Amino acid sequence: MIIGVHASVRAGLVWALEEARALECESLQILPYPRHHDPSVEELAEFAAARRALALKILLVHSRFVPSLASREPRRRALSVAHLAHELRLCAGLGGDAYVLHAGAYSPGDSFEDGARAFAESVRRAICDARFSGEILLENVPGGGRRMGATLEELAALRDALGAGVRAGFCLDTAHAWAAGYDLSRVEGVWRLLVRARRLLGEDGVRAFHLNDTRALLGSGRENHWHWGQGRLGTECLGAFVRREEFAATPAILETPKEPGADAANLALARSLAAA
Repeated sequence: MIIGVHASVRAGLVWALEEARALECESLQILPYPRHHDPSVEELAEFAAARRALALKILLVHSRFVPSLASREPRRRALSVAHLAHELRLCAGLGGDAYVLHAGAYSPGDSFEDGARAFAESVRRAICDARFSGEILLENVPGGGRRMGATLEELAALRDALGAGVRAGFCLDTAHAWAAGYDLSRVEGVWRLLVRARRLLGEDGVRAFHLNDTRALLGSGRENHWHWGQGRLGTECLGAFVRREEFAATPAILETPKEPGADAANLALARSLAAA
């Protein structure tokens, strides 16, 4: 796997690249813009030049907010479509290799099928408005309530709803999978997940991973990312993922808590397990 981190853009887009350089990352994930500040044309150009100098292999751009793309409320849905189109344009401007998106929730009284149809229509509209030709990666969620995409079956249904005209793949988050009920604490559980993902999502459908330990309970529907080796998944889980040869060229992003020295420690552990 091409192991990297999610870097903050709070101090500016280029600073995220500096963080990747300091940590010797070949993959990186960022949000498309700092809070309350759209990057200018000059800032996008500066970022592109800095990325070329860094020779970063993979750049993922993650949606800043979970949009209400499946909402039955017309105004909320329209705003979500406009927001998604805006972020897709920024993803293209940043040179992102893929855009990572949560499907969000469907409206009260609707079914998952209703939500999937509305979500797909909204995404197609945003892609058209943004003239986006890149790849969208649907990320699994911890589950709970009306949130879509907790199971592999739901992810497959969302991809099918989007249709062949949308370049869509998947990003699997280990902490979210655990919260949704997939026991990944042992090698056998990781194998079962990946075999099932290959069958349901396609041989090369999984295009990225978020590798996170967690303090949440199995099947709790709660998101509580934590440092590797200090949570409920543990190093057996992490090692089982990073040593998979079929994902040698796949980005694996650590989204563990940002504490002093934590990224370096989590990366060192992941790299050591990959080399074992």
